Amino acid sequence: MKEYHQQSKTVGAEAPRAYFVPFRQGQARSERREDSQLFHSLCGNWKIRAYESLLDAENFLKDDPSEDIPVPSCVQYFGYDHFQYSCDRYPFMFDPPRVPLRNPVFHYMRTFDAKSCAEGKRTYIVFEGVDSCFYLYVNKQFAGFSQITHKTSEFDITDFVHESGNRLDVLVLKWCFGSYLECQDKWRFTGIIRDVYLLSRDQKHITDYKIDTDCKGNVATVTFANRSPVSAIVSFHEQTALADSGASVQFTVQDARLWSAESPYLYPMEISCGDEIIFERVGIRTSEVKNGIFLVNGKPIKLRGVNRHDFHPDRGAAVSEEDMRQDVLLMKQLNVNAVRTSHYPASPLFYRLCDEYGLYVMSESDVESHGVGRIGDFGMTYEQRMERMASNPVFCDSVVERQITNVEQNKNHPCVLIWSLGNEAGWGKNFYFALSEVKRRDQRPVHYEGLFRINTTHYGFEEYYRVPLDMVSRMYPPVEWMDNDYRNDAKETRPLVLCEYEHAMGNGPGAFKEYWDVIESSDRFMGAFVWEWCDHGIRYHSDGFLYGDDFHETWQDGNFCIDGLVLPDRTLKPGALQMKKIYQPAVFRKHGRTLHIFNKYYFISLDATIFAEFSDHSIQEFRVQIPPRSSSALELEKNGSVRLRVRESGKQYDCANESFYEEKFLPSQCLNAQCSVQESSRYLKISEADCVYTIDKVCGEIISVCVAGKELGGIRLNLWRAPTDNDRIEKEAWKTVFLDKAVCDMTEYSIDKNRVRVHLKIGHYNSMLPLAEAKVTYRFLRSGVQIDEEYQITSGYFRWLPRIGWKMRLNRNFTQLKYLAYGPYESYEDMHDFCEMGEYTNQVQNEMVHFIKPQECGSHCGAKYAQITDGQITIRAEGMRSFSALPYDERTLADTLHDSDLRENDATYFNVDYYMSGLGSESCGPRVRPEYCVPFAGKGTIVFFWMKNDSDH
Repeated sequence: MKEYHQQSKTVGAEAPRAYFVPFRQGQARSERREDSQLFHSLCGNWKIRAYESLLDAENFLKDDPSEDIPVPSCVQYFGYDHFQYSCDRYPFMFDPPRVPLRNPVFHYMRTFDAKSCAEGKRTYIVFEGVDSCFYLYVNKQFAGFSQITHKTSEFDITDFVHESGNRLDVLVLKWCFGSYLECQDKWRFTGIIRDVYLLSRDQKHITDYKIDTDCKGNVATVTFANRSPVSAIVSFHEQTALADSGASVQFTVQDARLWSAESPYLYPMEISCGDEIIFERVGIRTSEVKNGIFLVNGKPIKLRGVNRHDFHPDRGAAVSEEDMRQDVLLMKQLNVNAVRTSHYPASPLFYRLCDEYGLYVMSESDVESHGVGRIGDFGMTYEQRMERMASNPVFCDSVVERQITNVEQNKNHPCVLIWSLGNEAGWGKNFYFALSEVKRRDQRPVHYEGLFRINTTHYGFEEYYRVPLDMVSRMYPPVEWMDNDYRNDAKETRPLVLCEYEHAMGNGPGAFKEYWDVIESSDRFMGAFVWEWCDHGIRYHSDGFLYGDDFHETWQDGNFCIDGLVLPDRTLKPGALQMKKIYQPAVFRKHGRTLHIFNKYYFISLDATIFAEFSDHSIQEFRVQIPPRSSSALELEKNGSVRLRVRESGKQYDCANESFYEEKFLPSQCLNAQCSVQESSRYLKISEADCVYTIDKVCGEIISVCVAGKELGGIRLNLWRAPTDNDRIEKEAWKTVFLDKAVCDMTEYSIDKNRVRVHLKIGHYNSMLPLAEAKVTYRFLRSGVQIDEEYQITSGYFRWLPRIGWKMRLNRNFTQLKYLAYGPYESYEDMHDFCEMGEYTNQVQNEMVHFIKPQECGSHCGAKYAQITDGQITIRAEGMRSFSALPYDERTLADTLHDSDLRENDATYFNVDYYMSGLGSESCGPRVRPEYCVPFAGKGTIVFFWMKNDSDH
């Protein structure tokens, strides 16, 4: 067997073409390819056998596989090979272009009938995706070879088949030549991962065509270019024309309805030849960059986007049409209007769904060589290492071929606005050829972030500006770079898109609003794509998901694959709700009883019902039709606080919400207590009525609060939180100074009537300098204690502190929570726009946010008060900026690897904070913005009240 997998060639396959499935003449129009009499699915049960190496598979055609496997699927889910997640490393020895012999092989086999033979038709077999390459045998005869995992490979197998009893053997290899260009941030799955089917075709038939649209005013032109060796009859918009082979025909549409994500109108088109008819859908729209501005249908739209991999927790990369539909519909509900197909072309069915439901698509070619930056050649800069592949002539044809397949497969989809040359593969000669080839084939704008990694030592600084890419692209830049460096770069004339931003790993991301304040400020900012859509967790029981570290590979990238806006089962995380809020199509302002609403849509009116709920729970409804990019004013019936919900006509979900909280909060009255103080060598015991407090003179903290004979626990200083994934950089500094183990050391104290003042130094007994100093005054009240603190961070080991406040470990019976803060979801200083200020009640156990890897969660910023009760005693806290009440403490959350590993606890943990730092997105982006960090010096007052439930406070 010739080892084509060691080369860049594809053997025996048809040239890439536009996606379509022909129907038989006389069939009713259908959007389901399964309804075509010329389509025969080969999905379903196949047989499989695994080999460790191709050397072991020498006689595979004589060894019939006997084990069952569904197609499409990933073999790792069926006990073959192993699960491996790698972000940016090659999972094999980097020795291009050689492919290692230690390379798992999977022999698939099934039988099929080809009734097309009896009809005198040609038989084609289509593979929509195989990872990473495959050898095709029909009736034990070699029929072809293909690589490029996410391309459609089509073979004419007419000469190999007979009417019934055909045998199909497919030999799939885990690695191939092309794997050097597919080092993408994902699970390294293997197998026939997308649909396989047969097409019965006339002997002479339509092979390819291109549809282009243009619009001048209200008049649109649709051009059909016939790239087939036969003529075709094209019917469109009550017009019919004959398109000869190699010729084009044009259709004119008066008062055309343009396609957009806001109004995805599709015109039907029928293309006929012989016994075949193709049901096509045409979206009339334009996509261009003009005068440095990205325009769709002439409007400077914003791309409110997400990055999306193919992933399902039970099937990996083998996602079904219904999986894709679920994603598209959920994106629409979250106000997403754009998708980047990271980092390869999606299934043909995904593009059809985007056409139908309305999502703009940046279609990315299957090119990434990120691992070159990790190969260990440390005598070179990162840019120089990346250029090794980007300019390597051995890979040039393959890089270009991957552009061709992306463009040719997806060229007729109106949803595709932008072509992307790939991801994180550096810049070099191969990409000059790639860019030229894309522009030769299509006029849509072209994107590639890798130009940013140009080797200026080789090309010079000015070349960055000369390369004819249509836009500037960046990943995770600070907002300040956008607002200052990019905006003020006199040499830069291209618009800016963030192909990745707001790394949605774990809790977060923060600072959505800050990005969009800048993006909305100028037409030069195109928009941005959140990284990424869903967590890539492998389901291992009903509520548990696994990530890289769970599979004990030599190298795994941990839980870095758990970085989505939604959980693997598409449960929304708080970050998804924050994104929905920032992406919403309506902006509200309120002045007295006048409500101003701005419609952010570019093409459609905001046709909606607005529900205004007042503080007395009465509701006022408005029906509005606000033209695009226009405002409307409404008069509310009442003054004061109001919550707004916007539901567009015909939709079952709210597209926007807003709240205006105008209630005045009156703090509880603090009455000084008549106290008695008992002092021993170690403790201060302060008694007030039926409240007894114990202060430990070693640490200076209240270690015991006893109310009516009931022990509540202590009030301890807290500077640490269970690190979020976005804390992954800063947590190392916290670890260095043992922040999680920091203790207080009291250096002096004084007693004055109902006050005890203490001076604390905070740190760890491990030869480290103190982290902070604090002056704390405990003022004992009637049924309460007021804690005034003035602190100063004295350590320079870290850039910012996670929190500063007080915590109580309470009996587990404290389960009922009531608060006035941003809710009902968790909220942080840089992620709370989706929440509403108000009064809420909840069970403590429901305050947990179940991230796959436990971490800080459940806090509420903007807090005015929070109270928690066990039914007998209520504890109320006021004066803090943030609080949380959870069934687990920070240490448990930090030490537990999976949410499903958390076990029922025997306590409730009540945290009240002077300051809680924001979340940021530093798992792969900017740090927490300084204005959302705990100040290095500050002061605050928190008051705790203890109320027996037969009394009123």
